[in-house]
Amino acid sequence: MIQNYVHDIAAQMEIQLSQLSVVEGCNVGCLDVHLLYLTSNGHEHSVLVYQTELDKIQIGECCERLELRIHSVLSHFQMKQEP
Repeated sequence: MIQNYVHDIAAQMEIQLSQLSVVEGCNVGCLDVHLLYLTSNGHEHSVLVYQTELDKIQIGECCERLELRIHSVLSHFQMKQEP
């Protein structure tokens, strides 16, 4: 679900992601946080995602804080693309 959410935002910003991976928080001892790794044109950035945010987008609710963090990271890719 989060992958589609991020890809939709990236498409709106005209950014092509080459890779998107999720590290489940429980694998590293954090039950309520996940880490997203986004890659575009060889550059990688990460975003923290809280379980409550995932729950919200899964039921179709707006999650402005998560969207803002994703936009912020994706804007770094835009800056790297500009000549």
